[in-house]
Amino acid sequence: MAVILKSNEEEAAKSAEATVLLIRAGYRVYRPEADVSGEDLVIRIPEGELRPVQMKGRPAVDWKRYGERHIWMLFPDPTGCKPGRPWYLIPHDELFAWIKNRHSSAPGWNDAWSYPKVSADLRSFLQPFILPCAGPGEAE
Repeated sequence: MAVILKSNEEEAAKSAEATVLLIRAGYRVYRPEADVSGEDLVIRIPEGELRPVQMKGRPAVDWKRYGERHIWMLFPDPTGCKPGRPWYLIPHDELFAWIKNRHSSAPGWNDAWSYPKVSADLRSFLQPFILPCAGPGEAE
């Protein structure tokens, strides 16, 4: 029987799920003491570079908060099974440009947008940014 989680419990579960995937993919995960400038996590990629990461529960962009700050967005497919759903790690500005190209004339566009789920065209765009379920040398 599934337990209904409170929002803070859901956030903790989401963070743990993402951390496991990042570690298995070869990243090191660091948690800043405070969420400053949109940094929920800082990750060290296998090649050594540090990347600031904003974690979301679904695909989302916001130019005023994250634009031109070299922040990476980390989010799952919100409709996928937990755990086991796909997660994506993509530069905010690259995702923003793709979304702006499709939605900037929509009435709700205000240099920010979010999706309730990963649509087929978004999934196709995000394919190069999917986090692998297993790390280097592990079977998926």
